Amino acid sequence: MKSTRPAQQLSFLFGGERAAQGERVARPPEPARRSSERVVRAGPVVAPVSHAPEAHRLVAELRALVGTPVSLRVHDNRSTMVSLKRDPEHLHLRVHHMFLSAGPDVVRALADYARQRSARAGKVLDRYVRENRAAIKPVDVEKHRARKLVARGRVHDLGELYASLNERYFHGTVDARIGFGRGSNRRKRSIRMGAYYHETRTILIHPALDRPEVPRYFVELVVYHEMLHQAVPHKKGGTGRRCVHSPEFRQRERLFEHYERARHWERVNLSLLLKPHKPRAPSPGR
Repeated sequence: MKSTRPAQQLSFLFGGERAAQGERVARPPEPARRSSERVVRAGPVVAPVSHAPEAHRLVAELRALVGTPVSLRVHDNRSTMVSLKRDPEHLHLRVHHMFLSAGPDVVRALADYARQRSARAGKVLDRYVRENRAAIKPVDVEKHRARKLVARGRVHDLGELYASLNERYFHGTVDARIGFGRGSNRRKRSIRMGAYYHETRTILIHPALDRPEVPRYFVELVVYHEMLHQAVPHKKGGTGRRCVHSPEFRQRERLFEHYERARHWERVNLSLLLKPHKPRAPSPGR
């Protein structure tokens, strides 16, 4: 579940039960993955040593196409395949390493998407990600399941909220782990308030919600939304694209008792959630 202000960051997503491809999103609340491979930082490129030559070549090709300086960071995460930020004189790009072997049509699509958010270019990028999904490192399910989660915050107890919602709306059929993700003390333009990870049946909630100003009913809606991702799995539409928030999903989301009240609170108070927030250490719990 995400909320945004207009921003210059765009992300193509893949995997799990998260946002549909092409949505604007903040960094998800999942702890960052760390690569064991040494990273080279050379001019506009930050990439694993083994990918440095291809990364520099991609930067040169993109700069020729977009006509502005380009900085590139190469990663190996599982969800955000391409993200970019633009300012008037620079393009900041993060790509999965699969794009380092992309052909001219895909590189041109990256440039077109960076310049004008071209729908045609977006489809090219979507197709390329689908065709190269084998390059995405699989989840270490056992490792993720073994990771201890903290559900009891300073203000809100996610374990108690989850159990109550499971009984009231799902007859106890949702089977997931829940806890707070990692926050940030930086000013944000968007916030992913919650995320559901299908492979490990894990729900992470942004710690910015664990404060007295955020009412219980709003946190309940965020948790309920993520639980729905297990109860109403994503479907593929007629075009073969994933539909994460199907009509059935949206219909069931509105069954939440305080849905309209919570959405109104979100609209009025989004700026509060986007402010820098240094979460206090929560109490050890479930």
